[in-house]
Amino acid sequence: MAARPRKRKHRGLEPNLYESGGYYTYRNPRTDKKTGMGSDKAKAQAAARILNARLVKGADLVAKVEGTSGLTLAHAIEAFRKERVDSASKLAPGTRANKRYALQRIAKDRGDMPLEQITTRWCAEYLDEHYKGEPYRYHRALLAQVFQFARTKGWLGDNPIEPTSKSDTGYTKQRRRLTPGQFQAIYDQAEPWFQVAMELALVCLFGRAEVAAARYDHIVDGRLRYIRKKTRTRSHTAYVAIELTPAIEDIIQRSRLVPPVSPYIVHRVHQRITAETRARDHWSRVTDDMLSKTFSRLRDKVPEIAKLEPRQRPTFHEIRSLGSKLLEDTGADLGEIQVLMGHADESMTQHYLDGHGIRWLEAKGPGKGMQALLEEA
Repeated sequence: MAARPRKRKHRGLEPNLYESGGYYTYRNPRTDKKTGMGSDKAKAQAAARILNARLVKGADLVAKVEGTSGLTLAHAIEAFRKERVDSASKLAPGTRANKRYALQRIAKDRGDMPLEQITTRWCAEYLDEHYKGEPYRYHRALLAQVFQFARTKGWLGDNPIEPTSKSDTGYTKQRRRLTPGQFQAIYDQAEPWFQVAMELALVCLFGRAEVAAARYDHIVDGRLRYIRKKTRTRSHTAYVAIELTPAIEDIIQRSRLVPPVSPYIVHRVHQRITAETRARDHWSRVTDDMLSKTFSRLRDKVPEIAKLEPRQRPTFHEIRSLGSKLLEDTGADLGEIQVLMGHADESMTQHYLDGHGIRWLEAKGPGKGMQALLEEA
């Protein structure tokens, strides 16, 4: 069936472009959404030609010849999830859950977009519109993985997201660093089990996952072994054996006095024994989420922190950053701190050390040779 002829006043205009009262409107042929194009006919015509080239169904003929007709971003996401997320045995359960959630959001936002019409500009506009700060970096990296997967299937020629910025360059981190005084104020309110958790994070530079997972049987040959959860599948630096210093031995001894008897260094008697509690390998174990929530509850009772906006308040993870800075202040070099933190990249360790005020670099004064040259001059 032939297309319905356009009204007289719209003849001569590009398809999907309409005029009313001297102003032009473009109708998206995929969504029917109308967008004002101003009163300049030439500019409206030029914009409509570009939009039609990207959006009209005729563009699908090329895809049909190439064998990619009908493939959408949602299709690529679903295939990627099944092959690279659900079937990835090396992914930690939390990482797998986070990826599934992020993929679901992208599919909901833009899943109907044909793969062959995704451009670098499209990727940049989507990321800039929907994400700020760390979420920008995370979702960009995930989309890059999806597009690279699509290339391996022959659904895409190039990865359109590669030229985009890897991080949100205009974003300034809102969360404040934790100060020693704030740490002490929170520590003084805490129950003994949570004091042990805070000290492990401060002295051993553990993240919350490592704090929750630490066990007494991880102590082997006078060292406390731990595996950095975030990097365990990517780097050998995730496997760390920390020498039992007097400070660490003291933490462990005091943890044994906290009831009940448990294989975990950080443990507690839970107020309610739920089905989830029983499903753990020991009912006394605490979870990552429990550490975060307990810290937030106690943190918000500190007047200095309570006056900050919620997004500015430090989290449990900031204990690790504070510990690294205190260790640096005692004379430890960057390499030692990097090993203890289980970082594969020195720049990540630098990131944890930054934000605690000015870091003065020690420099030696001019020697006798320089003084002699000055005297001769």
